[in-house]
Amino acid sequence: MKIIFFIRTNPLNSHRPAEAIRIAAGLGTGKNSVKIIFSGESPRVMSPDEEDLVDIDIIEKFLPILKEWDIPMYVDKGSLAHIELKNSEYSFRTINAEETSEILAGGHNVFVF
Repeated sequence: MKIIFFIRTNPLNSHRPAEAIRIAAGLGTGKNSVKIIFSGESPRVMSPDEEDLVDIDIIEKFLPILKEWDIPMYVDKGSLAHIELKNSEYSFRTINAEETSEILAGGHNVFVF
């Protein structure tokens, strides 16, 4: 089963990105193929400079699990214009709108947060 998480909500004012990360970690434990796409303000969850994120404790607990399990993470190219991730400890691939569409189309289940 290919599961895609498309996270686009701002983690500065919503719990949804943290919940998406928590759920992705849970679903990534089995035979599921999980991928995560960050768009809009959501890549802030990977920035070491952000401290005022909603539910930061959940993010700090589950994001390292995704890294440890090598769950692919992607960041929309347009999001990087105003979010600095140079010093992020998390690996991600930058993608454009066309690549985002291809990844989303390839999922059996797509969860939008």
